[in-house]
Amino acid sequence: MKDASIWSMRVMGNTSLSDVPLQPLAPGSKEVWDGMEVLPADAQYYHGKGLTDATRLSGLAYTNPSVQHADWLEDMLRARPVFGVGSFVFLEKKVCDALSAFDLGDGRLTRTPIFQSDRKTEVDCDFYLLEFSNAKDTVDRDNTDRCRPLYKARPEAGYRLSNDMTGRDIFVHRSAQEGADFWFDPMIRHLQFVSDGVAHALIAMGLRDKFRLKQCKFL
Repeated sequence: MKDASIWSMRVMGNTSLSDVPLQPLAPGSKEVWDGMEVLPADAQYYHGKGLTDATRLSGLAYTNPSVQHADWLEDMLRARPVFGVGSFVFLEKKVCDALSAFDLGDGRLTRTPIFQSDRKTEVDCDFYLLEFSNAKDTVDRDNTDRCRPLYKARPEAGYRLSNDMTGRDIFVHRSAQEGADFWFDPMIRHLQFVSDGVAHALIAMGLRDKFRLKQCKFL
């Protein structure tokens, strides 16, 4: 829709969503994904480049070896519409169903099994990995105050925005309205973007704060 708002969000890496005691399982395996090995895939995902079958985690697991079956784990998960593990973001089926009506572009919603410590017993709840490997030149860096290069000598490496900025402090290009409803600006770190329709769908589900949604503005 012409002149429909663009919204920024900070859901990836949001520490308030990372209190679920789960670890990623390696692609094609039930083994816990080593922290050093997951970093390249984590970074690839975080920067919107998309995952492949070789870099997409195969599941999540509770990994306390002294507790084979945590009775409380299912209740904990069912109380969470969204949670994060590192930079990976997981959505319950209700949220997933609502967002699947929008244009994911080159992204996808991938059901991710969650296991007890034995890595065999699957927890009875459906969660989906949110992937959106779409990039658009979004932030009007010349007109957005406190938009600074990560490195003064290498502005081509990207820019950062102050964490205390509100969405209305961020100017965006109207051209970014076109295309997928979920995306990254490849020159901006730690922010992701969604269309007005997605933002209002999330707000209607009470998830504005979880996704840290902020309405941006046009010149």
